[in-house]
Amino acid sequence: ALNQKTLRLQGFMMPLEPGENQRHFLLASVPLTCGFCTPGGPESMVEVRTKTPVKYKLEAVVVEGTFHVLQNDPYGLYYRITNAVGVP
Repeated sequence: ALNQKTLRLQGFMMPLEPGENQRHFLLASVPLTCGFCTPGGPESMVEVRTKTPVKYKLEAVVVEGTFHVLQNDPYGLYYRITNAVGVP
């Protein structure tokens, strides 16, 4: 029901590119720096592609964009958000 809808999501950035400003990253449900948090599987991550770069930070970030439910993604992901923008 959420496929192709505009959604706002909160999570922790997992950069896929070098640099401080990110346009392509994973949004995870738990921070990478938490030694007590159990990392989730693909159901707990969303691939994010942004219109404008989002500055990397260790705290949770919020993005808004078009949500996609993926079918047979080659990387094994279930969700993607495109045309995203960072929300302050």
